[in-house]
Amino acid sequence: MPRPPAYRIVILQLTLALISACVAWIHSDVAARSALMGGLTCAVPNAYFIWRAFRYSGARSAPKIVQSLYQGETWKFVLTALFFSVIFIRVEDLNALALFAGFMTVQLGHLASAKVSNF
Repeated sequence: MPRPPAYRIVILQLTLALISACVAWIHSDVAARSALMGGLTCAVPNAYFIWRAFRYSGARSAPKIVQSLYQGETWKFVLTALFFSVIFIRVEDLNALALFAGFMTVQLGHLASAKVSNF
């Protein structure tokens, strides 16, 4: 049984992060950078989760698959919280609205991911 094409979801999310940054660039450079950081705050932890979740396959690997799903989801949450913490602590020029708009754009990209992964 072939592995699912989950890498396409990562490509979609990174593309959405870039698109949200380009749209925010209409407003300002700070908004574009903030939107890109927000998009990457969603896309990078999701990429880690996808890598972690699809490392194993087959019926004999069922316990490893379940363990990988739990660990991947836990680390996805930790990475997302860590990214937001670092952004709010270290970035001085920040457009919070653009940051969360970029994050939500990539997050809502999951709605289209079912279509993308089936091509």
